[in-house]
Amino acid sequence: MKKYVPFVLSFLLLAACEETNNSATAEPDTAADTKSSEVDTTNSPSKEESDSSQPAEDSATAEDFQSVIPSNWDVDIPTDFPVSKGSYLTAITTTDSNAITLNFYETSSKMSVNDKAIKQDGTYIGQLTITNYDSNDLASEEIDQTVFDSGEAVDLGYGITGYQDAGAGSLFTSWNEGRWAIIARSLTEKAEESLATAKETVEFLETNMLPVPKDYGYLHVDAEQTGTMAKWQKENYLFAMTDFGEQTLPWIVKFK
Repeated sequence: MKKYVPFVLSFLLLAACEETNNSATAEPDTAADTKSSEVDTTNSPSKEESDSSQPAEDSATAEDFQSVIPSNWDVDIPTDFPVSKGSYLTAITTTDSNAITLNFYETSSKMSVNDKAIKQDGTYIGQLTITNYDSNDLASEEIDQTVFDSGEAVDLGYGITGYQDAGAGSLFTSWNEGRWAIIARSLTEKAEESLATAKETVEFLETNMLPVPKDYGYLHVDAEQTGTMAKWQKENYLFAMTDFGEQTLPWIVKFK
């Protein structure tokens, strides 16, 4: 804002100082409002984008997500899930003796977890279920532990070999990364999409780390995104993500 320099009358100097002070106090509030409404939605943001965004926990009631986890469970919920620009993240939860399900929603205003208005005003994002098994072995039985080494070998880049196989109208490109079994699927008539999806996934995981499973993890990436899902084990806990579609990878890499 232009500052006025007094030349004759002293009251003009006082008025200008007062106006300048008002401007100085108003600008931080405006910046804070802008910051709280902008959340990064890209996997690899540019510097310009990063400067105009903020961690998602400032826009989401992330502390409430952790509060639904029993205190005696060795489970931590990330606080920086990606959400759409100008949106807020919340969830509707259900629990029983050994499982907790969080159905995540984006909303246009902040809403507490399990707010009655979430379904009416929010957009469903996806579901996370955490199950507490009696043993590590019981949890690992729920995960595909295949070591892929058969089928037509294909180069996925970054020194990773995948194997292709077809069946039931689908083409699958499968490979392993550490203790993760990963499958990319497409329709048979769109066979090129299976390989393309696999390569895109490998490239993404070169700069974004999947959670380290103890002991196994399974990731299914669907070229049409309708069947994309992930399961991974943290000892006797089993994490399962469904319905996130193309947001599955950006979400799962937030877990440790």
